[in-house]
Amino acid sequence: MQRMSDTATAATEPVPPLAGALPPQCQRDLDTLRKFVRACIDRGPPAEPVSPAEFRDVLLTGASGFIGRFLLSELLRQNAGLRVHCLVRADSADHGRERVRAALREAEIWDEAFDARIEAVPGDIVQPGFGLAPARFDMLCRRIDAVYHLAADINIQSSYRDIRRINTFGVRNVLELCLRERFKHLFYASTLGVFPQYFYGFANEFRDARIDDPMQPDLAAMKKMFPVGLLGYPWSKLTSEQALGFAQRAGMPLAIFRLPQTNLSSSGFSPVDDLAVRLFAAVADSETQPEGFTFRCSNEAVDMVGRVCAAISLNPERRSTIYHCCNPRLDPYDLEPADFGFYWRAVPYDSFKRACQSRGEASPMHGHWTVLDHFRQYWFSEDKPQGRLPVSDRAIREDCPLPIEWAGSFTKLRRTREWVDRTRETWPHPVPRSRLDFDSLMARATSYAGEMGVDLESACPGWMRESLHRLVGALRAPEAGLAEEKLGNVVFELSRLLRGNAEIAGERQRHPGIARERIERPVFIVGINRSGTTMLHRLLARDRRFRALRLFELIKPVLPGGGYDSVAGTPDDPRRLQTQEVHEALEIFKAMEGIHPLDLDEPEEDFPIFKACFKSWSFAAQFHVPDYATWMAASGSGDAYLYHRRMVQHFAWQRRQASPEQAGQWLFKMPFHLMELETLIETYPDAVFIQTHRAPSEALASWNSLVERARSVVMEPFPRDALGAEQLGFMSGMLNGAARFRRAHPELEHRWVDLAYADLVGDPIAAVQGIYERFGWPLEEGAVDEMEGWLAGQAERRRRETRHRYRLEDYALTREAVDRAFQPYLDFAADRCPRSGAPRNAA
Repeated sequence: MQRMSDTATAATEPVPPLAGALPPQCQRDLDTLRKFVRACIDRGPPAEPVSPAEFRDVLLTGASGFIGRFLLSELLRQNAGLRVHCLVRADSADHGRERVRAALREAEIWDEAFDARIEAVPGDIVQPGFGLAPARFDMLCRRIDAVYHLAADINIQSSYRDIRRINTFGVRNVLELCLRERFKHLFYASTLGVFPQYFYGFANEFRDARIDDPMQPDLAAMKKMFPVGLLGYPWSKLTSEQALGFAQRAGMPLAIFRLPQTNLSSSGFSPVDDLAVRLFAAVADSETQPEGFTFRCSNEAVDMVGRVCAAISLNPERRSTIYHCCNPRLDPYDLEPADFGFYWRAVPYDSFKRACQSRGEASPMHGHWTVLDHFRQYWFSEDKPQGRLPVSDRAIREDCPLPIEWAGSFTKLRRTREWVDRTRETWPHPVPRSRLDFDSLMARATSYAGEMGVDLESACPGWMRESLHRLVGALRAPEAGLAEEKLGNVVFELSRLLRGNAEIAGERQRHPGIARERIERPVFIVGINRSGTTMLHRLLARDRRFRALRLFELIKPVLPGGGYDSVAGTPDDPRRLQTQEVHEALEIFKAMEGIHPLDLDEPEEDFPIFKACFKSWSFAAQFHVPDYATWMAASGSGDAYLYHRRMVQHFAWQRRQASPEQAGQWLFKMPFHLMELETLIETYPDAVFIQTHRAPSEALASWNSLVERARSVVMEPFPRDALGAEQLGFMSGMLNGAARFRRAHPELEHRWVDLAYADLVGDPIAAVQGIYERFGWPLEEGAVDEMEGWLAGQAERRRRETRHRYRLEDYALTREAVDRAFQPYLDFAADRCPRSGAPRNAA
């Protein structure tokens, strides 16, 4: 036999050797597999393998499994010329093909274009030659370019002896295919669970342990933590890795994908028998949770795992052999069941176990306690990494040619809930129901305040609690029409706001200087919705004289751990990542497409500030809450505007950390300020205003469409004629009231600029020049250049964008009815801004 090193491939780094001895049974099996590899090579050296760029036919085992179906989908998507032969247990090729189709359909990733490029191979991974006729196996040996070996028994409760036949000796038959005729590339699905520190969540004594590239696990730690008679799965994977590494040294191209814990997907599909899925279902069933139960863990979306593995396998320039397919970054903060309205009691583990066992065989955890008992002190430990897992992902980042975008916990949990709701008839486990409950939210507020080291009154004062109480009462009313399956979204938003207020109170307590920040001569852009306020806001923000609040700041005001002088606003700012994830998961970006463009880094309206104190007119648009709107009108918004000013002090202090010498005039925008002009001016006595004007009959249909889209995120369909009547009354009340206020206060008119929508869109720069002249602001050439550049980019975006269509008639409105409702405003606008398009009262 020729020496193994003489034929070793130089394309990838070799599998490093183990330090120490495997358990006797594992070592005997490894020796047997090594002898088999030698025998294959002694028959004659195989021909050279083809390059991944030339893959045409590949074999996939485990195609109907949880990970296999997603890898299959990615291989077919990423290589349009690839044909995938799927080894599957089936009575016939047609039966096998249908099993594969059904697996992809179940996960909602089937594409009819796949059908012609999938070939089912009925066989058995543990039988010699897969149980195929010799001629069929010989044909595969000649035809196949690469093998993706995913088939395995993943039951972690099995002993090594029980699991070795499939997981270890299934590799023997794969090796025979890869070593006959010519070398085939072998891509093997192993597990990060070969490392005790990973399997045990880096908790307790493993907290300071690391997993580097391309290290091997500590055999002494494995023997201590993985009893061979109880936890055979990691031993079967490690033994197989060593056998494959031996074949690699003989010249077989090899990649080992050490996969993370994965039982979730971006599409929502989830395996019903996974232990973590069963655990969550048992928590929901018993309405208790073991102390330390958490969503913060390495649990990657399986579709991204499949995408990464497929892309690396098809990369002819890949350099590594072992890949840790893991996202080391944990979510910025832990998500708890209560954040979604699941208010389950936290109890000691033994109490949780008794509650589940009292359910008998109906409990999702029935028959699975042996392993959970073994892991309890680690999986439910509070002593775990909080920000980042100590796992190196260098190899996947270097060798994956596609962007790696791991889904966050919120996205995965939200999509899973949606998938369960869609498939509730076949889902075998209890489905938890969210509750919208004021007392439970107050318990969360108290908990958040405690985490931040502040008292409840600082984080959520009495007037704010009253506001939340009114809002929750209105949302619980039947007329609110909240969709049951979306109730968790509403609870999550309210919980997020309560957490944010606790963080704000904590920041103010740590930095008393925030209260001394001065807010001088702020600028407020107001005007009927859809009258160009967003365009003007973002245009003026190009001038460095202004400070404007970006979307991610408004949604997540406090940067965890500080870093306003370095991290804030960069791609690594966790607030940006979290805001993007939540908006995408809740399909808010999608809902606003073509109506109101949302951008993380663009200035946005002030309404998130008012929502954070639960006293906001925007709730009356986002939801159908007439009782809340009535209470808002009667109670006034003085506390809410003082809260707005306090928040602006925070933002001013944060900006000063990054640019101590750079002053700035604050620039705000929100049409709903027109509802509260008297209160706003009491709060900001030196404020100046820009009011945009457009005929309401031209803007109201667009506004109704925006409200309809926003409500669709959480509400059952609302009658369009009722929506039209509701918003006609709401918006006309706002505009008419603002007109009365301005007529009653002529002494303030020197602080107002009136701008026609037609003038703004007709010549934006000229409109800006007029505003600057009115207020005596210098307009620098550099600012004009920035504005013109932004306008050019917007023009290009609009050319690509599908514009939303809407008509007054869609909402049972007519131009005449709209003009009558808005007549006081129309008369005012015609006087102040003749080009506003507002018709004068014919009378």
